Amino acid sequence: MSDKETGKVPPKPPASQPSGTIKDTASALKASQLAARARQKQQERQKAPMPQPPARRPVTPAPAPATPATPPAAGKVTAGAAAAAPDLTPRVRQIQQQFTTLEGQAQLSDLYTAIGNIDKQLLDFPNTLEALRQGGYAHSGALEGQLEQLDSRWDEARPRIEATLRDHVQRIDREMAQVQPQIIGMQATESAIRLGETLLNGLSRRIEAANTAVRGLYSPISTELDKIGWQLQRLSKMMALIAASPHIHLQKGEGPLAAVEAVWQRDGEKGPKGVLVLTDQRLLFEERDEVVTKRRFGIFKAESQKIQELHLETAVGEVHFTEAKKEGGFLGMGKDDILEMTFAATAPVSRARFHLQGQKSADWAGLIKKIQNGEVDADRAGRYVAEAQALAETAASFPTNCPNCFAAIEPPGRGILSFACEFCGTIITPQKATG
Repeated sequence: MSDKETGKVPPKPPASQPSGTIKDTASALKASQLAARARQKQQERQKAPMPQPPARRPVTPAPAPATPATPPAAGKVTAGAAAAAPDLTPRVRQIQQQFTTLEGQAQLSDLYTAIGNIDKQLLDFPNTLEALRQGGYAHSGALEGQLEQLDSRWDEARPRIEATLRDHVQRIDREMAQVQPQIIGMQATESAIRLGETLLNGLSRRIEAANTAVRGLYSPISTELDKIGWQLQRLSKMMALIAASPHIHLQKGEGPLAAVEAVWQRDGEKGPKGVLVLTDQRLLFEERDEVVTKRRFGIFKAESQKIQELHLETAVGEVHFTEAKKEGGFLGMGKDDILEMTFAATAPVSRARFHLQGQKSADWAGLIKKIQNGEVDADRAGRYVAEAQALAETAASFPTNCPNCFAAIEPPGRGILSFACEFCGTIITPQKATG
């Protein structure tokens, strides 16, 4: 079977690493300043941290509820009538336990935790993003600005939230103090129980109203930060998958966009397991699997061998057609994301089918389209814009006809520095220096 059919990439020297030259110093400085600002704020908030929830008020143990003695009506004193009176003690105990639970809720501890989490996100995210940039992540250029804006909004909102929270806690605490004696000293009578239930319902509504009011002050910022956190987590995993490969090296000006564990379904649903990687220049698949080489008693694994081999490497420009599919599943649930592609004649394979595990094939098809129409470049971080422009200029400088056989040539994709004419095999290079 030929390399074209298998897609196996022959061994080659590692590609050059990114130069690391920052051509847009203003953008790089802004990103570094954002991380430095986060570190400075961390020091400031360590000196003046968010107040902690107040200590819970000591709860005086409730005495055994007393059933008041009621004089019996004249002529109706019987042992059976006295025995028929219901025991209301369990209901009193239940109300007292509910009050103890409300005392814990009245501290509004969840709100303090949520506010502290926002503090932490605004300290951690700029450092995470800067580490991604240093590692070569070139896209999502709006992230720095979004984090800076959220940090400013939080600086403005935090004192107001803190004051509002403190006010609610103090008011609820006063109400709890007023209600506590009535709950602790409650008698086992229907009227006392009804009053206790009314008091508890009022306290519960007051606590819920406080939660709603304070959450409304920070939830817009928290929601946006959670979205950024999810994005940074996905990007960090992508960069980790790429860094774990001895074969995948980012070229100069190349920006990674996505990486996912996948199965290359070469034969029906079977095929090598590995990682599919998409950059703004290339599509790559590296097999990462473990094969059992020896079994004990024919069943148990005794020895195994890890396989890590690059099987596919092609320019995104050589992807002619993509189709995202949903297959399998039961009653619309648990369907597999399938990405099918056909390639140009110059690609190492003519077609490929991948089962993506954990990501949507439609998102991958959309990314490939954005790369091919140049739309993805609009999302670059400022420090990486100059490199993309230089690569675009190089691609535009290729001749439109083969200098040997004069056949018309398709313009190559970005990042390609030479290619062979499909008619005569002449190696074609840009007409001007690439720098």
